[in-house]
Amino acid sequence: MSLPAPWASVFAEADRLRSTHLRTLMQDQARNDSMFVRCGDLTLDYCREKVDAAAMDKLLALAQAADVDGKKKKMFEGVKMNETEVRPVLHVALRAPRDAVINVDGANVVPEVWGVLDAMQAFSDKVRSGEWTGHTGKPLTDVVCIGIGGSYLGVEFVYEALKTDPEGAVASKGRRVRFLANVDPI
Repeated sequence: MSLPAPWASVFAEADRLRSTHLRTLMQDQARNDSMFVRCGDLTLDYCREKVDAAAMDKLLALAQAADVDGKKKKMFEGVKMNETEVRPVLHVALRAPRDAVINVDGANVVPEVWGVLDAMQAFSDKVRSGEWTGHTGKPLTDVVCIGIGGSYLGVEFVYEALKTDPEGAVASKGRRVRFLANVDPI
């Protein structure tokens, strides 16, 4: 069985780079400098990935052949793209500003999402202040984050990143976070 051309090109690039050590790629300053993408205050530095300009060209060609831009547009439009669950992929609604419009079946889901986000903020504030207590009447000190498949991973990454943030350290003083991952049943 042969692969479609864009995939075959990406696999060929992977084979070409397989024996190249990242340290070798990192010695090329022009390569490194070309692997920064900036948008506002956000900078993406991917020079520590095992790719070069040729590999990136092949990856971008694959993205174009796979219609990533079209799929992204459908995601923002609330199209039911999750074929397994027959529902929209609404990650974008979780990050949308309050005044955004993402329609699913003719209804804007953003206000509902913000209602849940506001409730989560209120609950978090009560836990942090000690107003929300456990069965014993004492403030909560332990949090267990349970995730299915990789759904807990993003939360753990944020937790790890904020451990060194001074404000985050103060807000979490006296608390412990544990992570429990389960396999995805599908």
